[in-house]
Amino acid sequence: MRAFSAFTVRLSTYMSVISGSILVFMAALTLADVILRLFRKPILGTYEIVAFLGAAVAGFALPRGSLKGANINVDLVSSKLSAKTQRVLLIATKLLGVLLFLFGAIYLGLMGRNFYLTKTVTMTLRVPFYPVVFGLAVSCLVQCLVSISQMFDDKDDKGVNHG
Repeated sequence: MRAFSAFTVRLSTYMSVISGSILVFMAALTLADVILRLFRKPILGTYEIVAFLGAAVAGFALPRGSLKGANINVDLVSSKLSAKTQRVLLIATKLLGVLLFLFGAIYLGLMGRNFYLTKTVTMTLRVPFYPVVFGLAVSCLVQCLVSISQMFDDKDDKGVNHG
């Protein structure tokens, strides 16, 4: 199981690096567009590119954020439960998360396939939609791996050992 967890950490880290790189590019593109607008030479399609890349940033950052416990965790009730009950609750919620993101991956995969087959593109730059949608589907699958890894981890989000 440690090899699976290590693989999941590596994969989500790579995706996080890609996400950060995309974010830097988005900021540079937006800055360049704002500066060029001062000279009445805006970059055509900036809005489309930033919208696409924003979706990619969110999707690619999600698994690493989940792995690091960057999500909001309200444990007002669960902190009062026994360690065993907390563990069961953790597994149940992670399993529900796996199902949710698996359905999301399937739906996004079907939507990406549809965009590919119909050759759906953006209005201004004529950029195809399907690569971003497939990227989000992959992000959902990686999120499933993260949740599965967390289900079998002996520690909770705070590093408390339950094993």
